[in-house]
Amino acid sequence: MDASGTSRADAVILADGTSVVIRPIRPDDEPLMAAFHAGLSMRSVYQRYFHISSLEQRITHSRLSLTCRVDPAAGLAIVADHVTPDGAHEVLALGRLTRTEPGAAEIALLVMDRWQGRGLGRAMMRELVAQAQALGVQRLYGDMLADNDAMRAVVRRAGFTVQPVPGDAAVLRAERAIG
Repeated sequence: MDASGTSRADAVILADGTSVVIRPIRPDDEPLMAAFHAGLSMRSVYQRYFHISSLEQRITHSRLSLTCRVDPAAGLAIVADHVTPDGAHEVLALGRLTRTEPGAAEIALLVMDRWQGRGLGRAMMRELVAQAQALGVQRLYGDMLADNDAMRAVVRRAGFTVQPVPGDAAVLRAERAIG
C-alpha cells in the first residue's frame, strides 16, 4: 500500500506459508469486520480495548461503519486480507494509525486469535511504520496492557521502546521515532 492508500498486489507470506494481502480498509469490509470480531476471544478484546465489550456491541452497524470509513486527514486503517480455499475473503488483522498531534500518531493492532503467533502482527506493524513514514509522521506511540507479552514483543521487534505509563502500572507505552 502506498501513501495514497492504493494497495500493492504484493502478498505477505506468513511463517506457516499462509498468504495475506495487507491493504487499506474499505467501506464494503463491514461484513468481514463483523466476522473478524466474532473470531476474537474476550482476552484479545480486553487487551486491545482495555475493557470487555460484547460481540453485539462491537458489530453494530454504526460502530463498524466508523471502523471501515477512515478520514484520511485523521489517519488510516489497514487489514490483513486472506482468501480462503473456497475463494472467500477473510480479515485476519486490523491495524490503525491515528494522527493525534502535529508529527505524531497513535497506533493500534489487533490480530484474530487463531492467527496469532504466525508473524502477522510483525507484518502489520511493518506496514503501519511504513505508512507513518510515507505520511511524514515523526513519532509513533501506542499503549498496551503490561501483561500483553505478544504485543510487547511485536513492538520491540519493530524498534519501539516500551516504558510504563506514569501513574498506571497496568499500562505500558511503546514509542518510536520515525525517519
